Amino acid sequence: MRIVPLGTDHGVGATLEAVRCLKLGEVVVIPTDTVYGLAADALNEKAVEKVFAIKMRAPDQALPVFVSDFDMLDKVAVANHELKDYISACGSITAVLPARGWVPLLLRGGKLSIGVRVSTHPFVERLIKAFGGPITGTSANISGRGPHYKIRDVIDEFEGGVEPDIIIDAGDLPQNPVSAVIDFTKKPPMLLRTGILPKEVLMQLLGEER
Repeated sequence: MRIVPLGTDHGVGATLEAVRCLKLGEVVVIPTDTVYGLAADALNEKAVEKVFAIKMRAPDQALPVFVSDFDMLDKVAVANHELKDYISACGSITAVLPARGWVPLLLRGGKLSIGVRVSTHPFVERLIKAFGGPITGTSANISGRGPHYKIRDVIDEFEGGVEPDIIIDAGDLPQNPVSAVIDFTKKPPMLLRTGILPKEVLMQLLGEER
């Protein structure tokens, strides 16, 4: 488990190293706008298997993915223009959507849906664009434990088990709330987890979009 500082070059060097690892099917700990996350090539089944092993995650528990924009979202999931407008308005949400058939079954936890988040974090957005495809967007922790904001906690979390290949060290992150999760495969859509926006605001916006 190597530690790569984010650096003072706007993360350019760290981005290049992370992209190299992703293309090799490796798993990278990355900073996000909420917590530290585990990033792997979302369309590489072997890489996804390693994320499950690191997290000790049950195979029926799907992994969410990060995409850089709605064009990339369209490659892994199905969403109409109204839904995309809602996602843009809410900001930090993970949208559960119908998955494209070629998305690995393990990534989806055996389901027909997939959780997708359009990242607005500068490093994550730059990483996805440089890599050229969706990456896993799950928190960097053992399943059942809390997410981590402090870099020392991330390092300690995986010692003695299956480890990520590298950690992008951005220091301690601000303790922002996790993203809200809304299942748009349900009619009406179902709020599975509240995030930075209050439930009332999410549901009001949701009502305007339906």
